[in-house]
Amino acid sequence: MSTSSPWTSGFDPGFGHGAPQGVVTTGWPTVTDVQNWLRIDPAATSEQTVADQALAAAIDYITMRSDPVWTTPGLPGFLPAGLFQAALLDACRGYRRRDSVDGTVGWGDMGIVRVGPKDPEVEKYLSPYLAVVFG
Repeated sequence: MSTSSPWTSGFDPGFGHGAPQGVVTTGWPTVTDVQNWLRIDPAATSEQTVADQALAAAIDYITMRSDPVWTTPGLPGFLPAGLFQAALLDACRGYRRRDSVDGTVGWGDMGIVRVGPKDPEVEKYLSPYLAVVFG
């Protein structure tokens, strides 16, 4: 039985560079991953362009908010599965955002629905790998 606690030597609380590793992926999501997630026909070139732009923005967002230990290719902890999923979901959100330019989406007879500024699911996957800055 382990009695590891924050007051014993060798305790790793999972903060800083000791964030949970989980499954490490081989690279960022691709446009094909985004299209598959959204169930988009890859034959339409214009759709591929929009998906590519959304994916590039999502990868940029995740990279800027994460500790470089998790987003630098070649390092042992490069791109945990949580960051892969966060980028994929944010890319999908960016793709669909073009249907809600003003932040609202028409929902048939239900009326208009407000689209929030952040996806809680993306934030959930991103949170263990954030770059914490004190200033």
